[in-house]
Amino acid sequence: MQRSYTADPAAARQANANNYIDQSGKYIGEFSLAEAVTSKKGTEGIEFSFKSREGQQANYLTLWTYNERGEALYGYKVLNAIMTVMGVSELQPKQATIKDANGNPRQVVGFPALHNKAVGLVLQKVLYTKNDGKDGYKFNIFAPFQASTELTAKEVLDGATQPKALSGMIASLKDKDERTGGDYGSQPASAGGSEPDDPFGDEF
Repeated sequence: MQRSYTADPAAARQANANNYIDQSGKYIGEFSLAEAVTSKKGTEGIEFSFKSREGQQANYLTLWTYNERGEALYGYKVLNAIMTVMGVSELQPKQATIKDANGNPRQVVGFPALHNKAVGLVLQKVLYTKNDGKDGYKFNIFAPFQASTELTAKEVLDGATQPKALSGMIASLKDKDERTGGDYGSQPASAGGSEPDDPFGDEF
């Protein structure tokens, strides 16, 4: 008995979609990796790889948590918001072997408590000038939210039952322009099929 098929518009749309997130917006998915990273100057952080439920990937989502003097940075607050909406109370680093984009094994220190669990992210696209003078883009984790309820971390901590903050964030969300010579204002999101650039080392 051979299978019959019914046209699926959602699947048809995904056939022409690129594999990488390239728009500012609201996404629900999972972290495939939360890796401990340290910049050249000694700044500590966590770099996330995120995959949406639609199958689109966002890599190099870096939160810098502590500077070289051990002082907490803004990324530390965002990390705690992520932990709150995911229901994670503690992060313990563990060594693991993963495969890189070319399929080669790579040793990493990760935080498995954040892996493969549902999470919502508001991602903001940031345009910037790379070291070679060319334009690049990356994404900031603008705000996390609870995947099942769309409550933000503050709403979870306040015991709210109805999400209110997220809709306002999305309504005002715009791309951020940090390019050299740019107007540092908002730019319309542009579509493209390439992976965001790795900004690691450009700013630190």
